Amino acid sequence: MRTTISYPFLLSIGIGLLFWYGNHFFEGSEWMRLVLLNTVQLFVGILSTSWIIKSYLKNDSARRFWMFLGLGASFSTLGTLVWIILLVTNNALDTPDLSSLTWVCSYFFYFAALLNQLLNQTRKFSNSAFFFNTMIYMIAATSISYHYLLYPLYQINQQSLWYIAHTFLFQIADLGILFFIITLYYLILFNKRNAYLTYLIIGLFLQVIGDITFAQFTIKNSYISGGSVDLIWTIALLFIGYTARYHEKEPRQESMIDPFALNVSTKKEFIFPYSSILILSILMMQSYAWNLNALSTGWIMIFLLIIIRQAFTVMKNSELLAELNQIAYIDPLTSLGNRASFLQDTKNTLKDEHTPLAFILLQVERVRMYTDIFGHHVGEQIMKEVSFRLKHVLKENFKMYRYSEDEFMIVLLKTERSSITVMNEKIFIHLAAPIRLKELELNIVAHGGVSVFPDQSLTIEEIQAHTAEALYQAKQNGNYAFVYYGTELQSNLVRKLEIESYLRNAIREQQLSVYYQPKVNLRSGRIIGMEALLRWHHPKFGWISPAEFIPIAEEAGLINEIGEWVLFTATYQSKQLQHLGFEPLLLSVNVSVLQFQSPNFCQRVSEILEETSLDSQWLELEITESIVQNIKESVSILQCLKTSQIKTSIDDFGTGYSSLNVLEQLPIDTLKIDKSFIDRLTSNQNSPMVKTIIELGLNLNLNVVAEGIETIEQKKILTSYGCTIGQGYLFSRPIDFDAFVTLLQTQDVLKTTPL
Repeated sequence: MRTTISYPFLLSIGIGLLFWYGNHFFEGSEWMRLVLLNTVQLFVGILSTSWIIKSYLKNDSARRFWMFLGLGASFSTLGTLVWIILLVTNNALDTPDLSSLTWVCSYFFYFAALLNQLLNQTRKFSNSAFFFNTMIYMIAATSISYHYLLYPLYQINQQSLWYIAHTFLFQIADLGILFFIITLYYLILFNKRNAYLTYLIIGLFLQVIGDITFAQFTIKNSYISGGSVDLIWTIALLFIGYTARYHEKEPRQESMIDPFALNVSTKKEFIFPYSSILILSILMMQSYAWNLNALSTGWIMIFLLIIIRQAFTVMKNSELLAELNQIAYIDPLTSLGNRASFLQDTKNTLKDEHTPLAFILLQVERVRMYTDIFGHHVGEQIMKEVSFRLKHVLKENFKMYRYSEDEFMIVLLKTERSSITVMNEKIFIHLAAPIRLKELELNIVAHGGVSVFPDQSLTIEEIQAHTAEALYQAKQNGNYAFVYYGTELQSNLVRKLEIESYLRNAIREQQLSVYYQPKVNLRSGRIIGMEALLRWHHPKFGWISPAEFIPIAEEAGLINEIGEWVLFTATYQSKQLQHLGFEPLLLSVNVSVLQFQSPNFCQRVSEILEETSLDSQWLELEITESIVQNIKESVSILQCLKTSQIKTSIDDFGTGYSSLNVLEQLPIDTLKIDKSFIDRLTSNQNSPMVKTIIELGLNLNLNVVAEGIETIEQKKILTSYGCTIGQGYLFSRPIDFDAFVTLLQTQDVLKTTPL
């Protein structure tokens, strides 16, 4: 990179040596000297133009800028070529008028290029400070230019009218170029992505210096073709062309610069206007031959004090602005950019569609739990440590933000899937190590969702939505998992949103129904109970599995409404069975953890039983082992249910969080062995685990139910272990209410050969 920056300066030295060589060794041959020096200028012009053309062909987003800049360089080169042709054919030692006209035309194209660049970034300059600073500088520059250049040129009589006219045009054009130099300077200060414009500033500034020197020589009638003025113009053209060369070689990470470069610019923005005022004041006094009196001396002193005071005010304001930016865009805990910073940076970065970026939304689990238990200071220390570890892993070519309380957004320049995968694995390895805080040793869990711009996400809204969806899927895949967003995830997201939308109307449109699976006495084969199972048949999707829509209902906050509807429908139909003359059956209804832990749950169950007239002794609520995560509250709710003579059962026992100590504390009635354990029972293989669970339940005076029985062998083994109640496809699949009534009427078919 350092070689790239020094390249034009080294070329400038080489060009200077060639000019020195031509002016000294061909001093006696004006024709040879001009041919050599114009050839050097022609070579530089062709080189610069070729660089700009390459950028024009490679950049879709700024093609007009490069086109106008290329035309400017081309016309400048064409003017030199015209002179060389006339030198060879007509021995034209003086600057041809056609060359001068061509050079004047090049300025119009430079103006067009600069104006295009300015219009593309007008929001950077939509403040009054920039406008007034520019006006001050331009008034000063115009005054100086008119006094020392334009007016003296107007007084010249010995030169041709065209010669004076095109020299005059150069000076007028230079004033416009000065304006754009200031504009480009602010462009670079506000956004370092525009760093390549530094070379354009140098080139245009040298162009102005050359024009001013040319005007001075013209006034004194001492201009010599191929002298120092032409050298300055040649080097100016080199730097203008090298703007494109540097832009092509510029590292991509320059597009991800800290947005707070504005703070630096506010400290420097007063330099140009006040320097201009000082210079103009000095020149004004010099024009009066420094004839100062008390009034003018006092005016100068007051004027200097005002400038000094203003400088202090500007510096103080810039410090206040920096503090406000720090508050608005920096997370005080980790010193990373916050969510607002991410939105601002990304909005600017996404303008360049040719810069692919990978976005990783990383969530750190358990931080909130540790915060609730040990206090906020522990949670903050965890996030600081995580931030430190992430910086250590990522090192370079990245940008990282504190996206939320327990989330980080990481932006990578490497978008190859293999590179992203390696980076994610490194991140997880470093985060898996325990975090030691004084006497505590804490373990965290992380998940990541990845989306790539522009392949998968084109807008900042899509980036946030897609990384969040990928993160959601990663959390379903287990600890320390990361998922790439793709079309499959997108279709899943669409389906999920559709299901959530339709689920809100499913009850009202009578799409939900309750199916029943009988519970059977394994010895007698008679039905002694039934489990209520929710089913959803949608007009568009058909049958939708509860495993799919129940988590969506929980996430959307619909589970309480749906759960109460199931409980009401099941208890009502259970009571209907009694009205039909069947013996009362124990009704088991599944309850989600969210519903179980909702306020007034116990009271709401009692109200539904009262509405349906079902005796509470015939209701059993099945809950999962996850309730033990909040053991104190769960025991209180279970005790309330027991007081109301409502039975409770631990569903899918053995797959969750239960421990013997906790199990003994729960006032429950039944253990339900998960199907995954029953599947292990075959004629060739028994399961000590199943036998242990049954013995445990019996020793705790609990009923034991085996679910998922599919074979006679499983039934026999369970009976031999002491389990007396079971359900599964061996006896019946879940069926609707009418079919269940028919089943009860013919339940003798369920009896099997006595053991």
